[in-house]
Amino acid sequence: MDEPTNQPSPADSRPPLVAAHTRLSPIQEAWGAYARHQLHCRQCADVDGGPCLIASQLRQVWEGLTREAFRRLAGESV
Repeated sequence: MDEPTNQPSPADSRPPLVAAHTRLSPIQEAWGAYARHQLHCRQCADVDGGPCLIASQLRQVWEGLTREAFRRLAGESV
């Protein structure tokens, strides 16, 4: 039976690993902080209540970074 002798090992078919020192963008980090807070805060998890002050501040940071990024993409000076 003819079988190819140079078959790639299963380890070669995995996607490359991301370096440990790779960081997310500031916008992604801000969203992550907001989302993590929302998941673990009792007040934020309450359907009848609104977001707490910390969640509001974290969302404002994320929105500010996002607005700044859109302005830069549009070519406006910041």
